Amino acid sequence: MIGFDSPWVLLLLAALPLVYPAWSRRVRDRPPSRLLRHPALGRDTDGAGPRGGQRWLLAALLVALTALITALARPVWVGESVDRQAPARSIVLLVDASPSMSTRDFRDAADQPVSRMEMMREALEAFIDEHPQDRFSLMVVTDSAGTVVPETDDHDALRFWIEQLEPGLDGSATALGDGLAVAMESIAERRERGEAPPQLLVWTDGVNTGGEMSPAEALTLARAENIELFTINLAPKDTEPADGDPTLEDLARLSGGEAIAAGDREALLAVTEVIERHEPENDGAETRRERESLLVWFLALGLVALLVAQILNIRLAA
Repeated sequence: MIGFDSPWVLLLLAALPLVYPAWSRRVRDRPPSRLLRHPALGRDTDGAGPRGGQRWLLAALLVALTALITALARPVWVGESVDRQAPARSIVLLVDASPSMSTRDFRDAADQPVSRMEMMREALEAFIDEHPQDRFSLMVVTDSAGTVVPETDDHDALRFWIEQLEPGLDGSATALGDGLAVAMESIAERRERGEAPPQLLVWTDGVNTGGEMSPAEALTLARAENIELFTINLAPKDTEPADGDPTLEDLARLSGGEAIAAGDREALLAVTEVIERHEPENDGAETRRERESLLVWFLALGLVALLVAQILNIRLAA
């Protein structure tokens, strides 16, 4: 159906009945440019209305005025209701690529032993598949921390680089504190620019063995910047953290996020469900109506009608 963004403009259409008599008299009483004069010929136009081409000229003028007024009201075609897509989110994936990720203490779908790295790659790809509208960045932690994939919505490129992850990719330690610091610094900068901060997901086996910043110092930074940490622990439950360092559970709890103990394949693949519980609920409508502007069509109709009126005016004046 047709709707209008400025429906009050349509009130101008009420002036058409007032305009028509004046236009009618002007068209009817205007003499042609060449008039045959003879004493035997007279011009009796009293009481006569527009005739022939004059009626077409008036009709074209009225159509043009009506179309242009309607265009000023900004007409739109309101279509069927369609599902509203969730807004795109930004998610930082901070992943561990230290040698400990080569430990084969997971079981795949065929109940065969696989490494933590292999299981993490499968879970990461499953997580990305569950978020087709979202943008991701990929950061890797080994002896140091660095960005492998800047924020992108190209999920194919992201999967390619995830497939390249290998234990001990660039060192023999896990600088978890440094990785957290680099990721949170990026999030804080985005917040200062007025952008929505991304979620931070930390995928690791939970042991900090290197780097300049400890996880405890990173936690202090997270709380100061009000950044929630979501930690996914790929290590067995009895793995102890380094001396003096908080556990992944402490990092998540004290920052306002949530810790996920992913000690088996099923728990790791269920990460999405846990994360979604922390998403703000959308109380608005889940659907929207398609809207297509009709402004150009009414403008075109008005211009065509004016062109026709001009042609008729020239012919009547001849």
